[in-house]
Amino acid sequence: MKKIIYPIISTLLLLVVFSACKKVNDDFEGLDEMAAPTNVANLSYTLTADDYTTIKKAALTAATTDEEINAANAIGDNLALNSIFGAADYAPSILTDLYYSFDKNSTVLLTYNYDEGEIPYLADYLAADDYELSDADYESFGGLVAAIKYFVPSFMPEEGIPDILDAQIDAPVADQLVLVEYRYSDTEPANSGPKTIQHLFNDFEDYENYDPIDKDGWKSVEAEGTRAWQARTYSDNGYAQYSSYSSGEENISYLVSPTVDLTGSEDNTFSFDINVGYWTHDGFAVLISEDYDGVNFDLATWVDISSNFTIPSEPSIGYGNFASAGTFDLSAYGAEITIAFRYTGNGNTGETTTYQVDNILIEGTTYLDAKKNTSADYDVYNTFYKYTGSYWKEASGVYALSASDYDAMGEEYGQPGRYNNFSDDALPENYLPTLLANLYPFAQDGDKQIVVYYYYPTGTQADEYVFENGTWYKPSTIIEKSEQFVFTGTEWVFDPTLHVRMYSDDFQMITDYFLADDDLSQYVSSYGNSENYYGSSAYYVNFDLRINKRDGQPDYDAAPDKWEYMLGQMAEGIKLWLTLKYPDAIPEVKGVSVHYVVTAPVYDGLSTRDFVTEFDCTASGNPATFVLVSGPDPAQ
Repeated sequence: MKKIIYPIISTLLLLVVFSACKKVNDDFEGLDEMAAPTNVANLSYTLTADDYTTIKKAALTAATTDEEINAANAIGDNLALNSIFGAADYAPSILTDLYYSFDKNSTVLLTYNYDEGEIPYLADYLAADDYELSDADYESFGGLVAAIKYFVPSFMPEEGIPDILDAQIDAPVADQLVLVEYRYSDTEPANSGPKTIQHLFNDFEDYENYDPIDKDGWKSVEAEGTRAWQARTYSDNGYAQYSSYSSGEENISYLVSPTVDLTGSEDNTFSFDINVGYWTHDGFAVLISEDYDGVNFDLATWVDISSNFTIPSEPSIGYGNFASAGTFDLSAYGAEITIAFRYTGNGNTGETTTYQVDNILIEGTTYLDAKKNTSADYDVYNTFYKYTGSYWKEASGVYALSASDYDAMGEEYGQPGRYNNFSDDALPENYLPTLLANLYPFAQDGDKQIVVYYYYPTGTQADEYVFENGTWYKPSTIIEKSEQFVFTGTEWVFDPTLHVRMYSDDFQMITDYFLADDDLSQYVSSYGNSENYYGSSAYYVNFDLRINKRDGQPDYDAAPDKWEYMLGQMAEGIKLWLTLKYPDAIPEVKGVSVHYVVTAPVYDGLSTRDFVTEFDCTASGNPATFVLVSGPDPAQ
């Protein structure tokens, strides 16, 4: 609108004419009661590119931090205002230049672009802690995963990662997020089934009768006396034997195994067969060491584990038969162990029991063939996990790109696959819709997915994509807003009337309020998503004003006009919601009263229609006070 400037000569002429006629007009009956001309207008205006440039310059003048400078420049780049520099502060000067001659209470409905910026909850994913599974983490699962150090279809990541997070993260809080990096292959490695491996076995079949036992790392160590353990044979069976019979001395002798490396296997056990002849005393013990160096027997730490085996104490005449002494679990021991069988006797005092040992075996379950797989056999993935308050579970609705995702997008220079990132030369919006289409082939309209990725050079970023009409797209953060400004008589100010629409979460707030009150909880449905006092339903996203839904409620039954009663209840429900939704509401902004215009869907049994209700905030507090001004009335 152009400024209107009246010529000065015309103004002077009018003053002369009116002055000359003053006496006559003073006598004109009723002149004093005639209303003076008013110039109150209700206008509309949309900001132009030039307006955004003007506001940008003003914002740059006010900016003092890097964040504010960036926000000011963005006004000119995006032709949109933002949360740092908004319409309430910067539009009045534009309106004053345009509309300076109107009277008090004139209004302008201002339409402009507004950049909503990042979705607030996206920042939660960017702030999440990182946790990369270590080799020790994979080993803690045992089995194939422990051997190959990555997950496979037979042991999926979600089966093991929650346990790792439980062990590694102290005092997690509800909704805490962690981005977990792990290795996974969708192909089981070749020859990856469990196999039994013999770490040690000696059946003494390669010895001759009375041979010293000195092969394959076995040895006899004499602590007292000179007699050593010997290999013996009987009925084509070889075994190790010791007895003090006719030794003429005190004997303490150890049959010592080679050191055994248990690395690469689990569920390791130790067993042997034993036979006794001419029992006269208990002179047999089984020992184990984790620090024997193969030379200095006396310097090693030896632990007696004899109680874990069954050692016969008969017959006193002749010999028994070989039988298993039992099986000992080695899971509590480290990588290297050594076994020793100790004989204690005395040929001079008659402590001469004969002990025979055979089929000495240390074995376990191994996946050694699978360990031959290389890093090329798996991909590295990133997945968000969230703590529910009781346990960790994979976070839904969010996908973090992995190296394989970038690789699938191309490996030419500057493309995502080369450096596993997006950049100005490879914009994420050019690739992510196709990726999401492949990941979620059965997506439905309205589905949303958060995508977390790396962008060079700014770092990790998060976007939300929406599926509509067969396509994933990133909604623009720039929206069109229309807000009213009012002229106070001296300046244009923002009219703080708030226009809001109730959605599912808003209806749920009313139900949750009822659930928390013992007297009101009786009105809540068994599903906990609706109540039939005001008729609000988070499930159907409306106020249900069907008559049969209130039968039996005393106030409803006594109401002469059922429909008017339910509309009144609806208004009360909306007022309750306003106190819950806006507990810090204030009654005025720069002298202008704050109004709340609420649109809510209503179901009357035939159709769902929008109804509009208006409230004033009359007092601040917690909660604020709201007063019904009008409605609920059907929206026009």
